[in-house]
Amino acid sequence: MSDGQELTWAGGTHRFNLNHPWVRNVLNVRGIDGTSPAACLRRFEEGLYSENDAARVIELGLIGGGMSRSEAARLVNEHVRRGPLMPSALVASVVLQSLFVGKVKVDDSTGA
Repeated sequence: MSDGQELTWAGGTHRFNLNHPWVRNVLNVRGIDGTSPAACLRRFEEGLYSENDAARVIELGLIGGGMSRSEAARLVNEHVRRGPLMPSALVASVVLQSLFVGKVKVDDSTGA
């Protein structure tokens, strides 16, 4: 099982892991906005994602990476829900891709 991916976001480097057993259970039961991770990834690929898609992927990824639920929620509220969406959407897309393929190589110039 993957131990997640470290990405720079919200002023620091954070570990994101959607493969954590608790997170996988949440994804299986609730999905992301009621849809499968694959459907959510497709929305990112097609540019049809929502703020909630980005927020949920990042929040679950942070929790799976070892952050407390309260700290993950605080960061999401501060940086996804109150900041520009694109930087968070890029990170969320990489986090979601890593669920399917493991660690994703990212270009440092994108912020993701």
